[in-house]
Amino acid sequence: MYPSSSQPSGVPIERGDGRLCALVDDALSQACGLAIEEVDAHGLLMVDDGINVDEDHLEWAETDVNDIDEVGSGTFSTPKKVDGEKGVVNTPFVGQAFDRWESAYDFYNAYGLATGFGVRKSSTSSSMKTNEVISRAFVCDREGLKRERDKGKIDNAKEMRERRIVRLNCKARMIIKHRDEKWVVKTFEDIHSHELTSPLKTKMLRSHNRFHKSEGTKALIDCLNETQMPKSKIAKAINSTHDGVTGGLSTNQVIAHLRAKRNNNLGQEAVLVANHLQKKRSEDPNFFFSMELDIDGTFRSMFWADARARDAYMTFNDVIIFYVTYKTNRLSLPFAPFTGLNHHKQSTLFGAALLADETDETFCWVFEQWLTCMHGRAPGVIITDMDLAMKNAIKRVFPDTRHRFCEWHIWKHLLEKVVEMRDTDSDFYRDYNRCFHSKKIEECEEKWQDLVVNYGICRNEWLSRMWEQREHWMRAYWRTTFTAGMKSSQRSESMNSFFDGYVNNNTGLHEFLTANERALVQRRKTEAEEDFKSKYSIPKMQTNTPLEEEAGKFYTSIIFNKFQDELKGSNNCWHDQLSSEGTVEEYYVGLKTDQKSRWCRVQYDDSDGVTARCECAMFEMEGILCQHILRIFDLKQLRMVPERYMLRRWSIEARYREGGVLPTSTQETNGMNPFKRWCLISTWQRLLDGPGKR
Repeated sequence: MYPSSSQPSGVPIERGDGRLCALVDDALSQACGLAIEEVDAHGLLMVDDGINVDEDHLEWAETDVNDIDEVGSGTFSTPKKVDGEKGVVNTPFVGQAFDRWESAYDFYNAYGLATGFGVRKSSTSSSMKTNEVISRAFVCDREGLKRERDKGKIDNAKEMRERRIVRLNCKARMIIKHRDEKWVVKTFEDIHSHELTSPLKTKMLRSHNRFHKSEGTKALIDCLNETQMPKSKIAKAINSTHDGVTGGLSTNQVIAHLRAKRNNNLGQEAVLVANHLQKKRSEDPNFFFSMELDIDGTFRSMFWADARARDAYMTFNDVIIFYVTYKTNRLSLPFAPFTGLNHHKQSTLFGAALLADETDETFCWVFEQWLTCMHGRAPGVIITDMDLAMKNAIKRVFPDTRHRFCEWHIWKHLLEKVVEMRDTDSDFYRDYNRCFHSKKIEECEEKWQDLVVNYGICRNEWLSRMWEQREHWMRAYWRTTFTAGMKSSQRSESMNSFFDGYVNNNTGLHEFLTANERALVQRRKTEAEEDFKSKYSIPKMQTNTPLEEEAGKFYTSIIFNKFQDELKGSNNCWHDQLSSEGTVEEYYVGLKTDQKSRWCRVQYDDSDGVTARCECAMFEMEGILCQHILRIFDLKQLRMVPERYMLRRWSIEARYREGGVLPTSTQETNGMNPFKRWCLISTWQRLLDGPGKR
């Protein structure tokens, strides 16, 4: 197979006794420029003759090695040969030349593989004039001696287990120097201070176990890692497709590759992200993104939203949650999603941001990008935590949006700030709850004053400061505002926890975006499943009333279940009429088992279509009729729910009959703003639906 000096070119050497091991690593054949065929049982290489090496590899000539001092015109001497039981291998020699130093290393490494030792890249020398590397040394991997540690500087030195010794001061080496655009072997020492490794085990040495370094393996690791497959399973999956001859892939090698990739991308993440978002924009013209950069071009913040999210916001923009959560990557950028509620009462993502910090200016920037993305349409209500910088930014950018503090955070801080009152006044929480759940603003303020008198809460700085901001969290101030039943940022937090399986604080920016997109696909899949359930199934009726039948056709499955619960609850309610003046009647309605002090006042008027208002304000806050109003509707023998009480945002068709996806450009097209055009399309669709549709 390999050409011998006593044998004409093109005539193959006979193959031993036919005992073959397996194919050698493809990377080895590419590195050496050899057509490697087989390895016998002893691991000796047997190669094809007729080596016509390209410009990246060496060529051979019939020149005696001892006569070489200077490099000739691209031809080199016949190599010395090491005889094996079954074949021969190439041996480096002084004067041998290579076009690239990498080719020299690969050649020496291939020699080490065939003879039983590993190779390391050692020292380099640079030119004093040009600072270019002019000399490189490659050594046996057992070169040098182990450095002794100063155990006095190490904690718990007695418990520390020393690593096994590998370095044996081996002197085998090959030194190459740069001359006349070539890399020439100037020194070749082939005497080892240790026993050489058997050929089959040589493949386990680091320089020969190159399977994990191949581009194909790296690409496969990256692909499997994007699916959040554990590192150990990535190694097993790749090894299952590998013959194992050139060494397998370990979990540590997978981890090392991913860590190196993150480190290499750390300074280029902004570029990678920009390229990724540009690609998304080219695939989807309605994809929106914006990046904030420092004066020196350093990445600061980013906001993005795809077409599906923008379209969903145009239907469900009545209330959103903005919550800054965990820091997503090694740059410690907080993740801030804009979360809403769809017609199935599922959390849905309207957009997301990675923020440089949590200052007024940064929040203003992201809110302004939000307005640009959503064609200037601000949310009706925004729910956040009690962050002052966020509050200031909302007031500046969303002046007409109602801002509500998260109730969960209120209670969390309450438990921390009023510990003394809790310990000394056992009735404090009872009275505080009565104030918090007051049905009227006047009642709320009266009960707060009672708290001031009875418990001296004015001395508590936190409670006093919160009372000054009571319109942001006290329920009495929110009983006429639609919030889709949302009172806290837990919806957003549940969305964040959904992403936890896809990202962590070691995730790079580019990885984060792709992982975020996969998580979003899964989230939207659950919405599609609920759509299918609502559209292609018929709910089972429990009261057999016309109101229930109509609601079953109109509402999504989840919302109908809620309506059905209220309708069944109305059957357990009693009523007392309080007054009747013209077309306006007032009733007290409540459960038979409750005291009348807990009943709710319901006002009913049928002068201009049927209108009803309940003291519990369930419809005003959640958009679903309460059992108190439904009790009066049953009393009045209504066969249909008045149209004004059937909110389209809870309907089966909520997302599929409104104008569709908006363009990203805010420029006028044919004299019409995109948002106006969308509104006209929506209005036209409603006209086509007719008066019987909502």
